[in-house]
Amino acid sequence: MKGSTHLLGGLAAAVATYHTIHIDSPTIFYVSAIIGSMIPDICHPNSMIGRRLKVISKPLNKAFGHRTITHSLLFLLAIYWITSQLPTSYSSEIQVGLTAGMISHFILDAMTARGIQLFYPIKAMIRLPFYTKTGSAIGEGFVSIGLLVVIIYNLI
Repeated sequence: MKGSTHLLGGLAAAVATYHTIHIDSPTIFYVSAIIGSMIPDICHPNSMIGRRLKVISKPLNKAFGHRTITHSLLFLLAIYWITSQLPTSYSSEIQVGLTAGMISHFILDAMTARGIQLFYPIKAMIRLPFYTKTGSAIGEGFVSIGLLVVIIYNLI
């Protein structure tokens, strides 16, 4: 999926999650979810986050490739654990926000023809039964409409 679709997915995940758990600081939570929706693409030097953090992105891409370790449960658990160690009163908002955003990213990339290596280091690629080509105007359009429906439904 494209970066804009991931941003929308992170927002949709945040809106849906916000209504299921207690959040003391919605702003920190929503910002964390949107950042979380971008983090898995740190392994792609031409992604929204990769272009801004090439010093991290290029070595990660060279070592692991795209949609491998940063699109895995192992990476998600590492980020979850790291954020649990933050010495701030907002650590739970950051932790839950990043997690929601990253999970939305995983789901959206599993909706592409290539899929993701969710169980890295196991090489199997996971793809949902309904998928589209990355960047396809029709596919990304349908996904974006679906995400907007999720957002609106949870705001009503």
